[in-house]
Amino acid sequence: MHHLISMSFYVSKDKNGNIHVQNAIMGHLGQHHVHTPKGFKKWAKDIDKEDIHNLDGLCDCGLILGQVKDHEGNVSYNSDFK
Repeated sequence: MHHLISMSFYVSKDKNGNIHVQNAIMGHLGQHHVHTPKGFKKWAKDIDKEDIHNLDGLCDCGLILGQVKDHEGNVSYNSDFK
């Protein structure tokens, strides 16, 4: 079900084929996280497909597989994204 106010997820790849997800709500950026294609598929199964938007071009944010950057710029690691 699509909600009036929902989080959007912008998806792109990096040069290694990893999948980058940048989320946003009402114009404010949230987490940016990096998945393997398999890890992304597992993560995305619980997300409303209307909220996932594929972007053209490569992400060059500098994050590596499993890293998560929060809205304040802090970087952590999530092994579930591999």
